[in-house]
Order: sequence, then C-alpha cells, then structure tokens
Amino acid sequence: FLAVRMGWVSVSLWTGVTMMTAFVLVVAFYAIGPGVCVWLVLSELMPGRIRANGMSIALFFNRGIAMAISSTFLPWAGAWGYDGICFTLAACTVVYFFTVAFFMPETKGRTLEEIESLFERRSA
Repeated sequence: FLAVRMGWVSVSLWTGVTMMTAFVLVVAFYAIGPGVCVWLVLSELMPGRIRANGMSIALFFNRGIAMAISSTFLPWAGAWGYDGICFTLAACTVVYFFTVAFFMPETKGRTLEEIESLFERRSA
C-alpha cells in the first residue's frame, strides 16, 4: 500500500495479487503463531483451581480488544492509510512475539502440577 501511495509501483493486476497474497500469508502465519498462543497459554498455564474464572476473564479482555480493533479499523485506515495500519499492527506483533519468547516458560513434557509449581516459584 505504501509503494502504491508513494508512486513507486503502479496499480495493476500484479499489485492486487501481491497485496492479496500478502494478506493471506499474514492471516495464515497469525493462525499458526500468535493466534493460537492465547488459547494455548490459557488452557495450559492457568492453575486448575482458577482455570474457569481465569479463562473467562482473559477471554473477555481478548474479545474486547478484538472488538476494539475491528470497530476502529476503518476510521484508522481513513486517517493513516492502510500502510500505517500494517506497520503499526506489525510492531504490536513484534512486541507480542518477544513477550512470549522471553517471558513464557517452556511447557513441553511437563504436567499441569509442574507448570503450576514453576509459576509459584516465579511469584515468590
């Protein structure tokens, strides 16, 4: 979008196909990456005694943020252009990636009790 707006490339079938392919790739990589992390973290890392309440609160905020993003997308696109949105959301995804990479523990091969004790040690 930025290249079209700045006049670096002309609008053609090729630019449309390229943009559509980029959007499909973004959605696909989001679905196999950050999109699933929310559900995985909620189901694996919540202690058993608070899992139901914790998941309901976390999903309430998750859906609220999704609603806020989807309801402000068009006004935001009108003010900043689609390239501004893409770069801003990409920056948010980078922050999200580093948060998960450095602050979420590895849970592969551990029981729920071991994971719960890991968080109890961290909070102490």
